[in-house]
Amino acid sequence: MVRYHYALVDDLISREEFDRRIEKKIEACGNLADEVAAALLVVRDLGRSHVKIKGLRGRSSLFCFYAKILAYSEVKEFDRADGNKGLVARVTVADETGQTDLVFWDEQAAAISESFEAGEVVEVIGRHGKSLKEIQPLNLRKTHVEINCDMNPKEQRQPERKDIDLMFISLQPAKTFTRKDGTTGEMVSGIVGDAGGTARLLCWDAVMLSGLTPGMAVHAGGVLEKEGDFGGREIVIDENTQISPVVQMPEIPYIPLGEVKPDQTVTVSGHFVQVLPPRPFTRRDGTSSWVRNVRISDETATLPVVLWDDEASRTFLTGEKVIIYHVPARVGRTGETELSVGRGSCLIIVPEGGERISIDGTIIESPEGKVIDNGVQAFLIEGSYQHGTEIILHGIMSGKRLFIEGDEKTGISLEIVQTDLKQFLESLESA
Repeated sequence: MVRYHYALVDDLISREEFDRRIEKKIEACGNLADEVAAALLVVRDLGRSHVKIKGLRGRSSLFCFYAKILAYSEVKEFDRADGNKGLVARVTVADETGQTDLVFWDEQAAAISESFEAGEVVEVIGRHGKSLKEIQPLNLRKTHVEINCDMNPKEQRQPERKDIDLMFISLQPAKTFTRKDGTTGEMVSGIVGDAGGTARLLCWDAVMLSGLTPGMAVHAGGVLEKEGDFGGREIVIDENTQISPVVQMPEIPYIPLGEVKPDQTVTVSGHFVQVLPPRPFTRRDGTSSWVRNVRISDETATLPVVLWDDEASRTFLTGEKVIIYHVPARVGRTGETELSVGRGSCLIIVPEGGERISIDGTIIESPEGKVIDNGVQAFLIEGSYQHGTEIILHGIMSGKRLFIEGDEKTGISLEIVQTDLKQFLESLESA
């Protein structure tokens, strides 16, 4: 049972810390509380005893919440991959903050309508289903909690075609997918922005975005705009979309740090006021990665930011200006609102002032980060340049960083020299 309680807060503290707090609670209660009761107290202290439905899109594995039953779907039969039959049913529930669907399978699907009635309030412990729009219950019980909400289920907003001026903020490498008819194609995902904010991008024909890079903008006619499976806006470019040059670059709005609230996806700007070193961690699947804590500030507030994976490995300097696009806000371990920068967000360091220069030097992987060094000066850079490459870089020099706008290769890279030398030595050995 304690593992279920830990799953309610597993994005906030480690299991070791959770167990330590349980022991401390038991001691504080004079050893009168058992492990389960102490676990409930720890969960409550972390603000996760119960969440509202609007908070069901957080990062924890499990959620506990109260909801009123609005409606049942019909029990549907379907064919499983192994040839057996399965049953599925949905129950729409709500509170004063929103609504969601509970998904039941097989025996539970057949019995759910006989166990509970519309209008009853239930306590749910569950996890996300196939998307953040649905919950698969692990435990469900009736309660006497009162919830005042509209008893009419809200229909899901259908996707609609729109004409939008879009700026590409980030684009991922094309991925191959298989259609239902067995043919394959290439799709591109990323983040885009317009006057209404940011959105996740899905393009089902990679050729349509050929030649486009982050920072460029287009007029996209006939895109599909909808709510994404994992929350937020989603923009879909498909065969019915027409891409043309943009008349005016869209201005993407961002909000002051002092106005950021949990359970929002926002775009913010500020300066680094604290940069801590990255540290390794192990994911649940056993793979290793990096996490890093920094703080950014503007004239309204200072907020903690957690950087994950590749973002945690980048080089950042205190005082640098940053824009973070499409970043989720949540309640952190200390109870403070924090921003979590992962695969679905984009962090850009912005030059302040500076001058345009060209520098002819060598790419070096230094302890401080990747730099270009000409023997007299060295500037931090970002990009896929290999260590030892001789190159001319053009860009904006701002502080200790060069913001690259173009390059010209002038020599042979160290990697090529090493490869040629290896081949030469092998030829001597075989002679």
